[in-house]
Amino acid sequence: MDIYIEFISNHSLLFVALVIVIILLLQTVFSDITRKFKLLSPSLTVALINRDDTVVIDTRNKNEFDKGHLSGAILIPLPEITEHPDKLKKYDGQSLLFYCQTGSRSNEAGQHLSKQGFDNIFTLDGGIQAWQEANLPLEKK
Repeated sequence: MDIYIEFISNHSLLFVALVIVIILLLQTVFSDITRKFKLLSPSLTVALINRDDTVVIDTRNKNEFDKGHLSGAILIPLPEITEHPDKLKKYDGQSLLFYCQTGSRSNEAGQHLSKQGFDNIFTLDGGIQAWQEANLPLEKK
């Protein structure tokens, strides 16, 4: 026990950094466990789209959408999703796949809709960037 106390007193900054890393790691694990929607890699996204009656929803803005989007995607920017989630009730029972540029807006949409009681929610982990890194095609308007 004395060796730990000596280490902490001699390397307090390292100990603080260790505590912060552990807290962040636990937070990530906890959020993964409690998340009510699923993050999908680009390859699993393709499989979901091909095997299921999936509604693909782009949460970006119109300019981003026009530059390139997933095939068959519909544009519903994140502010519309959070302000009017009832617009998505017509897709009840279908899988909803959300994506954006990097994954942050689609994750926010997934969190919001999960709290509203929606089921079968998926997001493209890493967004369009991950999609393009996997050399998968985009449609352009």
